Amino acid sequence: MTPARPVLRSRPAADRAALAARLAATGRVQIPDLLDEPSAAMLRDEAVLRTPFQTVTLGGKGHVDLPAAWLEGLTPAQRTDMGRAAQEAATERFHYLYDNHPLWDLDQAGRLDGVWKAWLAFANSEAFLGPMREITGESRIAFADAQVTRYRRGHFLTAHDDGIEGKNRYFAYVLNLSPRWKIEWGGLLMFHGDDGHVAEAFLPNFNSLNLLKVPALHSVSQVSLFAGDDRLAITGWLRGR
Repeated sequence: MTPARPVLRSRPAADRAALAARLAATGRVQIPDLLDEPSAAMLRDEAVLRTPFQTVTLGGKGHVDLPAAWLEGLTPAQRTDMGRAAQEAATERFHYLYDNHPLWDLDQAGRLDGVWKAWLAFANSEAFLGPMREITGESRIAFADAQVTRYRRGHFLTAHDDGIEGKNRYFAYVLNLSPRWKIEWGGLLMFHGDDGHVAEAFLPNFNSLNLLKVPALHSVSQVSLFAGDDRLAITGWLRGR
């Protein structure tokens, strides 16, 4: 017998009118306590205990997926060199280095089940999309894609705006799954101002949902070498057909 799929439950949204006004004014908002406690804990445990991450970065020909088994075959010196090369490449151009588990791609290939299948079902239900349309004011939102991300010490994502022709991305979302985080650990979602300063930064508070309008220039600051945990999240875009 196939085991029953886990069920995720959301909490009643905070003042949606206030959230909508904040998002309309700035293009970004953080919604606290999206899910009930058992649902948030289940996602966190799945990410920590049972998710097979790969490392993603940019190579000479574009995006590269580096399976964990391949990375484990490298010598310590080779891993150090790879990390150093990513750091140096980020000095002058867009670059990234972090781990992911591509939920949307796996689901499209018929290879997703269990807790992450439950998340994707929830994220594409009216229980989630309905409030998202209300808060964003974007009636064309039809579905949400997703990946699980893990930023370990030294990982980063430099400035970009998420705008890709033909993807119909209206808003990006980030559901934070790290139960504790300190500002000095890095890993902040940073919004770039027109004056060259940081306009605002969001701490990855556990079970909070970040929403940001696309396009908007933002980055994830490098996770510090003394960070006491991994920065875990589910990320994706609210998209149209």
